[in-house]
Amino acid sequence: MRIAAGAVLLALVLWYVDPPALWAKLKDADLRLVALAVLVSAASNLLSAVRWAHIARGLGLAAPSGRLILMYARGITTNMLLPGATLSGDVLRSVQLSRLDNPFMRSALSVLLDRLSGLWVLCALSLLAAAGVALGSASADSSRVVAPHELTLYLLILCVITAAPFIPLPFGALERSRVSLVAVWAARWVRLREQVRQARPALLASLWQSLAVQFLSAGSLWIGSLALGVSLSYPVMLAAAAPIFVMAALPIGVAGFGTRELAAVLVLGFAGVPADQATATALLYGLAAVLQGIAAAPLFLVDR
Repeated sequence: MRIAAGAVLLALVLWYVDPPALWAKLKDADLRLVALAVLVSAASNLLSAVRWAHIARGLGLAAPSGRLILMYARGITTNMLLPGATLSGDVLRSVQLSRLDNPFMRSALSVLLDRLSGLWVLCALSLLAAAGVALGSASADSSRVVAPHELTLYLLILCVITAAPFIPLPFGALERSRVSLVAVWAARWVRLREQVRQARPALLASLWQSLAVQFLSAGSLWIGSLALGVSLSYPVMLAAAAPIFVMAALPIGVAGFGTRELAAVLVLGFAGVPADQATATALLYGLAAVLQGIAAAPLFLVDR
């Protein structure tokens, strides 16, 4: 069902943007810039693997960086083959890490924290970039970005997402609820919060890695857009990156195809990018991940 949902979304986007126009954009893309976008994306994934190793060690797990880089690369390949966007690769990473004599649930927690910390930093960066664009100081083409009402709403949503981890929630009181299901889930959340608190030093220490990962990821998306003739500046692309990457991470379809393109059409459309160029930009970013997945496939033969 998830594969079908992703396929339907992608088909709808392709129908909306006119396939011949989309093919013309992809065919005329600057291959040198496309290659650069793939390399920047690969550098982002490499740094992501190093960040994951740092967080895992912060949770007290055996997590040598070299081994986890191999595991992360296998996860990229898995994302290309199984439904669930990044979920399938994340499950594989959890299993592989547990095979280093680590508890499975704590291994899975390291993967979850790695994913969530990256998405949180991405939203924070997009918030700062969007605020800069709103002030008219981020780029020369900021006048092309959404009308004030849309931009204000976008800033508000990003503010809520960024502030969410710091909002105290009454789960301690909910543990005493007479509704057993509520009490059970509240107790689980409290335990999870305690584990996250233990990992906080590692999360803070890996903050610079998360920043670099998201700068590189947005850079890969931006370079891909330049290859297609899109004239947005990097700050504007960074401002638009959060919903595109968050939608791509939803467990729908395969490798984020469909949800990523839909988000790109909507968000980059607000920035004045035609639908065919926005879709082609998202497709190029997805194809960069596919190429990395193909390159990493032989690592399944490595017994490490």
